[in-house]
Amino acid sequence: MADNTPSAEQFSSPRASQTGTAQKGVFRKAAGYWTVGYGESGSRLRDTRGLGYIAHLLRHPHTEFHALDLFGGIAGQRDEEEESGQAIQGVPDRRGDLEKAGIHISGPTDAGEMLDEQAKAAYRSRVSELHEELEEAKRLGRVDRAEQVEEEIDALTRELSRAVGLAGRNRRAASASERARQSVTKSIKSALERIAQVEAALGDHLLRCVKTGNFCVYRPDPGSSVAWEFAETLAESTEPPTPSSDPLQLAPEPAAPVVLDVSPFPLAERTAFVGREPERAAIRATIDRALSGRGSVVMLAGGPGVGKSRLALEMMDYASLLGFRCNVGHCYERDEPFPYLPFVEIIESQLAQAASFADFRRRMGDNAAELAQLAPSLRRFFPDIPQPQDVLPSQKRRYIFQSMSELLVRGTRRRSFLFVLEDLHWADESTLALLIHLATRITQLPVVLIGTYRDLYLESSPALVRTLEELIRMGIRPIKLEGLSKDAVARMLSGLSGREAPESLVSIMFDETQGNPFFVEELYRHLLEENKVLDAEGQLRNDITVDEIGLPENVRLIVGRRLERLSENEKRVLTTAAVIGRSFSFQLLLEISGIDMDELFAVIEKAQQMGIIVASAEGPERPLTFGHELVRQTLLAGISTPREQQLHLGVADAIERLHPRALGEHAGDIADHLIKAGPLADEGRLVHYLTLAGRGAIEAAAFEAARRSFRSALSHLKDDDVKQRADLLMRLAIAERGLEQWEAAYAHLGEAFEIYVSLGYRENIAKCGTELTTLFVWGGRFREATEIVHRALDCFGAELSADRARLLAVLGSIEGATANWEGSARAHEEALSIASELSEPRLIARVFGERSVVNYEFLRLREAADDAEQSCGSETTLWVRAIQLQVLYQTLLLLGRMEGAAKVRDEAEALATRTGQSYSIARILIAKGWVEFGASADLGKLASTLDEVFKSAPRIPPMFWDVFANAQLSLVNFFRGDWSAALSYAQASQEAREGTFIGGFGAGTLFRQMAYAGDRDGALAILDQRRDWLPRGGQPNTMGSWWMLVLATEGLVVLGEKQCAARQYPLLCELADTGGVVLWPIFRFTQTVLGIAASAAGRWEAAETHFQTALRQAEAIPHLLEQTEIRRFQAMMLTDRGAPGDRKRAQMLLTQALEGYEQIGTSRHSDLARALLK
Repeated sequence: MADNTPSAEQFSSPRASQTGTAQKGVFRKAAGYWTVGYGESGSRLRDTRGLGYIAHLLRHPHTEFHALDLFGGIAGQRDEEEESGQAIQGVPDRRGDLEKAGIHISGPTDAGEMLDEQAKAAYRSRVSELHEELEEAKRLGRVDRAEQVEEEIDALTRELSRAVGLAGRNRRAASASERARQSVTKSIKSALERIAQVEAALGDHLLRCVKTGNFCVYRPDPGSSVAWEFAETLAESTEPPTPSSDPLQLAPEPAAPVVLDVSPFPLAERTAFVGREPERAAIRATIDRALSGRGSVVMLAGGPGVGKSRLALEMMDYASLLGFRCNVGHCYERDEPFPYLPFVEIIESQLAQAASFADFRRRMGDNAAELAQLAPSLRRFFPDIPQPQDVLPSQKRRYIFQSMSELLVRGTRRRSFLFVLEDLHWADESTLALLIHLATRITQLPVVLIGTYRDLYLESSPALVRTLEELIRMGIRPIKLEGLSKDAVARMLSGLSGREAPESLVSIMFDETQGNPFFVEELYRHLLEENKVLDAEGQLRNDITVDEIGLPENVRLIVGRRLERLSENEKRVLTTAAVIGRSFSFQLLLEISGIDMDELFAVIEKAQQMGIIVASAEGPERPLTFGHELVRQTLLAGISTPREQQLHLGVADAIERLHPRALGEHAGDIADHLIKAGPLADEGRLVHYLTLAGRGAIEAAAFEAARRSFRSALSHLKDDDVKQRADLLMRLAIAERGLEQWEAAYAHLGEAFEIYVSLGYRENIAKCGTELTTLFVWGGRFREATEIVHRALDCFGAELSADRARLLAVLGSIEGATANWEGSARAHEEALSIASELSEPRLIARVFGERSVVNYEFLRLREAADDAEQSCGSETTLWVRAIQLQVLYQTLLLLGRMEGAAKVRDEAEALATRTGQSYSIARILIAKGWVEFGASADLGKLASTLDEVFKSAPRIPPMFWDVFANAQLSLVNFFRGDWSAALSYAQASQEAREGTFIGGFGAGTLFRQMAYAGDRDGALAILDQRRDWLPRGGQPNTMGSWWMLVLATEGLVVLGEKQCAARQYPLLCELADTGGVVLWPIFRFTQTVLGIAASAAGRWEAAETHFQTALRQAEAIPHLLEQTEIRRFQAMMLTDRGAPGDRKRAQMLLTQALEGYEQIGTSRHSDLARALLK
C-alpha cells in the first residue's frame, strides 16, 4: 500500500469537485452497532465482520487489500485517527524504521511479506553476493559501504524470515489465501445484502463500488461521489435497534478511529473451541462491563495444557469484535528475571500498531522518560525522550507505575483495551506489583486484564501467592480450569477429524486424558501419524482399544513419540531453539545453529507443518514460538547437561554478536544464558552482564530483580576485586532501599563506605557517604549519620568541590534535625559559598532546599519561605522539589497565607503523588484535612480523613512520624469528646526526643490533655521533667519547643497556674515575631494563646487586643472552631477582670461559644462552656 493514498474524507471525483454535489454517506460504529446511511436516511445494524471490512475499505478508497490481510486484521489493529500532521523532533515517521532500529514486531495482525520460491531464491542469491561485498568493503576499510551492505543483508534476512510461517506465503500459503478469500468475500457479500435491505440507495452504491476476490477494494463511482462520515456517535443508544428510515442527525462529532472488527491474530488452523461455557460467559460479562468504563482483572488458573491460553485467545476474539485493542505479553522461565517483560511486549506491540510514531509519542506525553525505563527500546525510536527525573529508589517504582497508568488513561480516550498476561507463575515481583497497581486503577476505565498461571507452581512462587491474595481482597477470584467434559472431548475430536467421533474412541480419549485439551490434541495427532485412528475408508475407527494403541503414560511421552518423526539434524536445530527459549528469532537461531539459511528454512517449515513451531506475536525479535511449553521441555530433556550448557554459552555469544549496540537491553538475556552455561561461562563476563541487568532493573524500579542480579554478581565476583565489590554493594543497597529493607541497606552501604575509605576513592566516598547519611537521617539515627558525614568530609579537607558542598548540606540538615542551630547555619553557609563559587545552580538549589527545611524546623517561617521559593525557582530534581513544596505549603499555612498555600498545595500534592512520596503525601493530606475542618467544622469528615491517611502511611515510618501521627490523633479525639482516647494517643506521642527539633511536641500534647482531664499532679510532673525543652528568649528555638510552650500555657491556665502561664508572655511575643498566625499541628492561633497569657498576667488591654485580632483572623481564614474557642477564652478573661459590663459580655460570649460547640459536636467543650455559664 502506498503511504500517499487519499483517505475517504479527502477523496472526491472530478465531477464532485466541479459541482460540489457529493452525497453524504454514513458508516460509523458505536457500542456494537453500525449506523449506515446515504443522503438524509439512515439505519442501524448489528455488528458483523463484513461491516468492519467494508468500513476499512471505505476509509482507503482505491487501495487494494489482500484478503489474507483483511482476514488477519492487519488494518484493524492500527490506529487510524486523524493526526495533526505536526512532526515531532526526533520521531521516525515510517513503520519501516522499526526494522531499521533492530526490532521486528510480528504483531497479532502482521502477515509479513509473501515470497514465492523464485523470490526466495533471488533474495538468497543477493544475500550471498552481499556477504562477498561486505568482506571486500572491510578489507578496503570502506566503513560507510560496509554499514550499508550490513543494513541490506539484515533487511533481506528479515524479509526471508518473515516469509517462513508468519501467516505468509509458505508451503501452505495457497490454501490459506484461498480460505481467506472465501471467508472475506462471503462476509462482505452478506453485509452488503443486509445494507441493501434497509438502505437501498447505499446498498446499490456499495454493490457497484466494492470489489472482492483475492484483493478487495472500494472504487468510488466518479458519477456519484460520496463524502463519508466515520465519526462515532457517542449518544446513540446501545439497545438492539430495529430498521428505521428516520433522518440521521449528522451533527459534527469528534473524529474516532474506525475499527476493523476481525480477529487480531495471524491466520492459523485453530481447532474448534469447545466447552468452557460458564467461563466464557463470565469473562464476556466482564468485557461487556468494561465497555461502560468498569474495567477489571480476570485470572485463569489450571495445569499445563488445560486451555488457559486458548480461552484467553477466544476472549480476545470476542473483545476485538467490540472494538477493543488486544495485546499479549508473556512471562518466561529464566534464572535471571526480565523486569516487566509482559508489559514491555505490550508497549512494543502498541507502538507497532500505532497510526504513526508521532502519534504514539504524543500518547506517551510527559511520561516518556519513565516509560523508556520500563521499555528501553523506545529510545531507539524516539531520540527526543529526556532522561528520567532523579527520584529516590524507594519512590521510583511508583513514579513508573503512575506513568504506565497515565499512558493507559490517555489510550482509553480512543479505544478500549484488553491485555493478556501469560504464564504469571514465571513472573518476577515487579511484573506482579505493576499488575496490582493497574488492577486498582482500571476499575473506572474500559480495560480488561486477563492473567494466566499454573496453580501447580504456587508453592514455588510466593510473590504470585501474595498477588492472588491481594486480588481476592479486591473481590477478584481466579477462574479454575479443569479438564473438558466427555461431551466437549467428543466435539473436539469431531473438529479435529472433520468426522463424528464414535463413542468408543471418545471414551478412551476422555479416560486417558482426563479431558486435558492439549493432551487430547497431541494424542489424536500421534494416533493419526501412526495410522491407528482411521480405517481403510478414512473414517474414525469404532473398534480401537487401549492395548492396541499403547497409550503413553503422560503428555511428554506423546510429544516425544511425535518428535521421533524428525531427523537427528532437525531435532538438533529445534533443541537449539528450545535452549534459546519459548520464543526466538530466526536470526538468532541462524547465528547459533551452524547450518545454512536454506536448510534452516526447511526445518522451520517442517516444524510448522507439524504444529511444533507457530507464529508469535510477542514483540521484538521473537517472531517464532513453540506451540506449547511441553514441546520445548521434551526437546530439552533429550540432551545432556553439558551439551545444554554449551548451547547456552553459544546463545549468549550470538546475542552479543547480533546486538553490539544494545547490550544493555539484552544484558538480562545474556546473563541468564551465562548462568545456565554453568562452569563454561567466564565469571568476569557473567558479573559484567549481571551488573548491567541489575542497573537496568534499578532504572525500571524493578528492585526485586535488581537485588537478585547484584547478589548473584557478588557471588561470582573474585575475592581480590574489592572496588567492584563496593560498587555492587552500593547498588545492592539502593535496591534494598527501594524495597524498604532498611537494615540490609544500612549494612551494605556501610561495608561499601569502609571499602571506599580504605581505597581512598574520594568521589565514591562522597556519594556513598551521602547515601548512607541520608538513610540514617530518614530513620532518625543521627549519631551514625553524623559520624559518617564527618569521616567523609575529613577525606576532602578544605577542598573546593561539589562533593564537599553536598556533604556539608547534609551535615547542616543533620545539625538542624538534632537542634543544633549554630552548627547547621555554619554548614549551610559554607555549602552555599562553595556552590556559588562553582556556579552550579542545581547545587545551590539543593542547599537552599536543605536550609529551608531547617528554618521550618526552627519556626523561622519567613526565612523558610524565602529559601523554599528560591529553591523551587531553581533547577532541581522532582524528588527534591516535592519535598521543598511540601515544606513551603506547611510554612505558608503557618504564616496564614491561605491563598498562596492552596496554590502550592495543588502542585505539591500532584508532584508528591507522581513521585510516590508517601510521607509528603500524608503531611499534605493531613494539613489539607485540618484546613477543610476549619472551614466546615465537620469532625466526622476530619476523623475519616486522618484514619484514611494513617492507614496508607509509609510502611517503614520516617523519623518522628510516630510523634506527629499520635499527636494528631490525640487532638481530633480531644475535640470529639473522647478524652480517654485523646490521653492514650498523647501518651504515645511523648516518647523522649531530646536533642531533636521535635522534642517537646509530644510532651506538650500530653501536658495539655492531662490538664483538661483534671490530672493536676501528673501534668505538672510532666512539665517539671521536660522544662528544659521549653524555648529560650533571644535565640532560635526548635518547632517542638514552641509547640510545647503554646500547649503548656493553655494547660497551665486550665490548671489555675496563672502566674506560671503569665511568665510565658514575653516568649510568646517572640513566637508572634516569627510571623506564625495559625499553629496548625496544635490547632491554635498565636494571637489566641497570647490573649490567654496576657489574661493570666492581668494585661487586660493587651488581652482584648489579642483576642480581637485572633477573632478577625479566624473569621478571615476561616476557622469556625477557633472562633468558638476565642469566645470561651475571652469570656474567661472578662470574668477574671470583673469590670462593669464584663459579666454580661462574658455570658453573651459563652452562650455563643456553647451554641458553636454543640453545632460542631465537641461535647466535652460544651460542658466547659456550661460550667462557666453557671
